[in-house]
Amino acid sequence: MKSLQNIFSATIKESKEDNNLPSVISELTFELSKKKIQRLKDDSHIQARLGELFEFYTRALQSENLENSTNIDAIISGLIKAASYDKEEFLYKSLYEKEQLEKSINKQKESIKNTIMGTFDTLEAHIENMDKSISIESLKALHNTKLRGVEMLGILKETTSEAILTTLEKGKDVEDTVFEITKNITYQTIKEGDFSKTRILEIANTILNATIEIADEEKANAKALLNGAVHGTKEGMAKAIDKFKNDLKFAPEELATEDLKTIKKDLSDIDNAFVEVVKSAKKTSVGLSVEIIENILNNDIDNSLSKVKRVAIEARETLSEKIDELKLEDNEFLKKAEKKIEELEKIASKKIESIKQDERTQNATKEAKRLGNHAWEVAKSAVESAIKSAKDVINKK
Repeated sequence: MKSLQNIFSATIKESKEDNNLPSVISELTFELSKKKIQRLKDDSHIQARLGELFEFYTRALQSENLENSTNIDAIISGLIKAASYDKEEFLYKSLYEKEQLEKSINKQKESIKNTIMGTFDTLEAHIENMDKSISIESLKALHNTKLRGVEMLGILKETTSEAILTTLEKGKDVEDTVFEITKNITYQTIKEGDFSKTRILEIANTILNATIEIADEEKANAKALLNGAVHGTKEGMAKAIDKFKNDLKFAPEELATEDLKTIKKDLSDIDNAFVEVVKSAKKTSVGLSVEIIENILNNDIDNSLSKVKRVAIEARETLSEKIDELKLEDNEFLKKAEKKIEELEKIASKKIESIKQDERTQNATKEAKRLGNHAWEVAKSAVESAIKSAKDVINKK
């Protein structure tokens, strides 16, 4: 400590007339203290040493009549910086490693996405050269696969818009067709990814926003479009929740209990959360959609949500059974760590969608148009089938 005393005392004595004396004291305290505590591993020993150093530095100030609050504050700042130095260095290193991991995940996600898109293109090229006897059904199957992955492809909104615009072009059974389109797209998109409340509501919000933009322009069909979309999206949610419930019965025991508890909690008010999404989507409208959505919310949304409530309750009951069945307390830390990695991958995946816009915009638009047309064809078949069934019943009577 003798050499430290000599260095500290000599330095403040030389710098006592310096206008930046507090900064000199702070930096000097930091550098000297860091060396004195860097070999101490136990936190209690580090704190004891810091207390000793504080008394030593303040006595040195007293000897030079410099013991004012500004200079003592500089000592405290230097000691705090020294105490946290190693941990801050470790934090910065961890943050750097996290950044590098995110970049690596970004590249891997991009690579996977490009591989999937390349596979789609390869299959489509082969389908074009096949006999018509199988090419039509093969192309339909390929489009069905793509339609399930519109979220991953980053064209959920565009595909919904194209399907709705195709419906308007045909000008037939608009509300029923939009209902089928939004139901199918909602259901297919939800079931192809992570089952979480936030993601489900984001999907619903994207589909509703796409519909509102068109409804504001197409005033003559606005009511049919919005009625179809609100109820179709709601029905798609209910169908996806019901599927999740049924799949859960055969889910592997590797599931983390905490994850299931989170989903169970989310499902307790998902019907009300959907209403809030509709209200939020309404605010994006700049036209007639505001009044129409308000009428939907005031008149029949509560009754029409009964199915969502029912399947959510059933899913919660199944979740309770699954949670009781799982005895994985010893593995909870591992599962939480895995979930954090998955969340990081999802964040990276979202970032991917904002990259390389110039190159992808044209291809994405074409893909959205094709998938939108396919979504319309699927919906049209469902509507026509329903109409035919109704007519058959009437004719039999």
